[in-house]
Amino acid sequence: MARTESAAIATPPFGTDSPGAPAHAALHRATLEFFATDDPGEIAARALAAAHELVAAETVSLWVLDKGEFECRGAVGRDRLAGVRVDEGLVASPLPGEEGLAILTADISVDGAANLVLRSTRPIVTDGAFTSAERDLIHGLADAASAAIANATRLSASQRAADETARDLSLVTEMSREIVSTLDLDRVLASVVNLATRMLAFDRGAVALYEHGACDIRAVAGTDAVDPKSPTLQDLAVRAAWAAGVGEAFYLSDRDDPASDAERTFVQIFRVDLERDGVMSGLYLPLRDEEGIVGILLFEAARTELATPRQRELATILANQTTVAVRNARLYHQVPLADAVGALAARKEAFFAIPLARRIIYSVVALLVVAAFGLIRWPLRVPGSDPVFRPLLRAEVRPTLTGVVDRVFVREGDRVERGAPIAHLRDDELRAQRDAALASVAEAERAAAIAAARGAAAEERLERLRVDVLRREAGLLDEQIRSAVVRSSVSGDVLTARPEERVGTRAEAGDLLVVVGRTDSLELEFGIDQRDVTRIGLGDEVRLRVSALPQRTFSGRVVAIAPLSSGAPGAVSFPVRALVANTEGLLRPGMSAYARVLTEPASLIGRLTRDSMRSMRLLWWRMWS
Repeated sequence: MARTESAAIATPPFGTDSPGAPAHAALHRATLEFFATDDPGEIAARALAAAHELVAAETVSLWVLDKGEFECRGAVGRDRLAGVRVDEGLVASPLPGEEGLAILTADISVDGAANLVLRSTRPIVTDGAFTSAERDLIHGLADAASAAIANATRLSASQRAADETARDLSLVTEMSREIVSTLDLDRVLASVVNLATRMLAFDRGAVALYEHGACDIRAVAGTDAVDPKSPTLQDLAVRAAWAAGVGEAFYLSDRDDPASDAERTFVQIFRVDLERDGVMSGLYLPLRDEEGIVGILLFEAARTELATPRQRELATILANQTTVAVRNARLYHQVPLADAVGALAARKEAFFAIPLARRIIYSVVALLVVAAFGLIRWPLRVPGSDPVFRPLLRAEVRPTLTGVVDRVFVREGDRVERGAPIAHLRDDELRAQRDAALASVAEAERAAAIAAARGAAAEERLERLRVDVLRREAGLLDEQIRSAVVRSSVSGDVLTARPEERVGTRAEAGDLLVVVGRTDSLELEFGIDQRDVTRIGLGDEVRLRVSALPQRTFSGRVVAIAPLSSGAPGAVSFPVRALVANTEGLLRPGMSAYARVLTEPASLIGRLTRDSMRSMRLLWWRMWS
């Protein structure tokens, strides 16, 4: 935009054609203030204030170019201009309501373009048009502001570059420290691929070792474990092997617009895989030194332009450091007993660096600890497998008659004594038969008496015989009527669920009605591994806990050890039964438990060496017997 001066009507110039000393002093002072800050916004604000001081204007405003229009961002003397927008070519023209005003504009260049405009207005009738001296002052002010803004922009760019360089150096230093802090190869690779997230934004990052034309992906960013069967990682491993085989780093900026022959070849080979995995750009950095290629570091993203040139440079530095770290880790692990020898040497030096008196104290304490481990003995705990509770006494209540259950006298969990009624079978028919039998007995007795009165001895004997038969039949029916009441054969608790639901059902003789068992003491059955079965004996204490009461420990005693084993070959165990008191009723049949048997006392050293000594003895016997 050219500097312009316009007016609604032509009037003679106001003032003189040359600025005076005070105006030049003010311009110089404003210029010094411009260069005293590196904030472009602050410079523009100071330019607005200085313009109002240098020229006699009714309004001085600052306009900023935004999307092809100038917008007033500040005004002195006429606040209603703030926020007004005009076309780019009309900022030097009168605005609505500015008829009869002289207008003076001066451009402030930002990045080589006139993006800011100082605009001054005043009434021509009263104050006259702007003079050439005032125009020179405003233009000089604008030139000074442009130079100051350009200087501030360069300073900001330099500062940003310096800050970025400092951040890059700090990041490179931290990466180097993290990578060389361990000689564990897997930890090195995991550190590398996770450190890369601090310098580069990617969707998938991995590091792979390269050998015989194939890549083994050992670490993936953001995951603790690598699944070699994952189809995505398999595709990634194939692409990594191809890129490592090329031997040179290359950057795929856009899958749909490859820029080099290597990129075009890569896309031509793997286009289908790249589309399936959603890869648009990638950075592939072989881990290479003078001895050859040891692996590859690669990053892929679902967007184009994965990395800037600075980020690619940092990634290259990371790849070089990774190459050195991988070589060092491999060489270190090729040295026999390197870890053990180094650790022993370091501990020896640290020990002899301690003062003598303290070393003596440490030695005495160590001897006491070793003696305690060897001399103090406490019971050895043998774990039991699959422990489960069963009732100590379990009796099944069954009817001796066939009939329909018309009453049930108990419910689940009820305590019953031996002989207590459990259920009743319908006995109407039996009672009718008994009454008929008793009536027949009375009739036969009368017939016998009549025969005796007549002197018919034979008839009397026959009737007496009939009376005996009928009485036996009535007695049998009485017994069956008594058997219609089904009673418990033992004292205990009813263990059958919902026994009252049997009312109205037909029960055959011998059918199970309810189960009654003792739960004041329970039987715990569990398995003992064949290696430990000889360590336990009858009467050994058993300690156990159940999931329902994990804070409480119960105890019992071993009452039986089965002579025959159970379980499949290779996992042989022997069933063991223990009696556990349950006076509070907290334990229930069917509960699973965690049980251990306390056997003969043993020292800590004996406990730690027990399995290894057993294995060594068996091995020695197999070798020499």
